[in-house]
Amino acid sequence: MCFLKKTMKNSVNRYRMKIFRYLIPLWVGVFVYTILTIGFGAKGISSFNQLELENDKVMANIEHLQNINGELINTRDSLYLNRENFAVYARELGFAAPGENFIRIVGLGSPQKPVSSSGQVISPRAPEYTPEIVFQLLSFFVALTVFISMSAYDFLQYFKDRSLG
Repeated sequence: MCFLKKTMKNSVNRYRMKIFRYLIPLWVGVFVYTILTIGFGAKGISSFNQLELENDKVMANIEHLQNINGELINTRDSLYLNRENFAVYARELGFAAPGENFIRIVGLGSPQKPVSSSGQVISPRAPEYTPEIVFQLLSFFVALTVFISMSAYDFLQYFKDRSLG
């Protein structure tokens, strides 16, 4: 009776191992999908790094715009507070005070006018990522390959046991 009990226990264990063996491809597929999604998905590490680079560009542009704003505020304050600076700035723009006469010579080009840069607009780009369907198909084919490999191994093992037994 003990022999029969051991034999049944071994057959149950073999059956469980075969079931477990065919669950391995499923877990391999899930693992591959997870790794690809974490690395290259829409919310993955690659997208996060791209967003950090865009954030750095925008922050540098904001700092540049703040510098321009400071320069423009200083220019405005100097024009409000000092009439001589205002007169010089107006002459650079081509204006004249009452009683002044300008002589313009045609062909020599226009006088240099001070240009105030207002900065540039930087709009952040959306991160580039691999679509989910690619990860799903890739993980499916990896799982299918593992399944076929394990099935082929069982098939060869079956013929080997049959030829020996």
